[in-house]
Amino acid sequence: MEETTNAYIAGFLDGDGSIMFQLIERKGYIYGYQIRASVCFYQKTNHKDGLIWLKKQIGFGYIRDRNDGVSDYTIVGYDRVEEVLKLVQPYVVFKAVHAEKALKLLSMIRENNKPTPEKFMSLAKLVDSYASLNYSKKKINNAKKVEEFLNRKGLLIPVTTDSCNKDEMVLSS
Repeated sequence: MEETTNAYIAGFLDGDGSIMFQLIERKGYIYGYQIRASVCFYQKTNHKDGLIWLKKQIGFGYIRDRNDGVSDYTIVGYDRVEEVLKLVQPYVVFKAVHAEKALKLLSMIRENNKPTPEKFMSLAKLVDSYASLNYSKKKINNAKKVEEFLNRKGLLIPVTTDSCNKDEMVLSS
């Protein structure tokens, strides 16, 4: 893609877009939740030609018309979100911190392909932290809910400070 196109897409993201990480409740998932990464672009439905153009440039994702007169073009998935962020990162201004932190979070998620419950919990906390960059009004799942699920399932190891642990620490020194 041409640099001017990447710069235009970055400007669109800066003005009418968002980068999001969400904790999505999933029955059947060992930790009860999935971390979803997405990039979205928004436009009034009667001006969605711009979104159609964006989709043609980027080549993946989907466009939907919402009930509130707004259409959105959404790209979901770690690889595709990362691809879009790398295209626009040199050009974003208002969302430069969002893009940088999103790429770091994506990297951490990849490094922890099969995380322990504790590591998944720390990733959930990072998702919560990332959400503070956005203006979400409907966020219902958070790290606290993940922690409650993991505790209910007995997956988190409680932290103890009894003398037995102190002895083990001395022996391992």
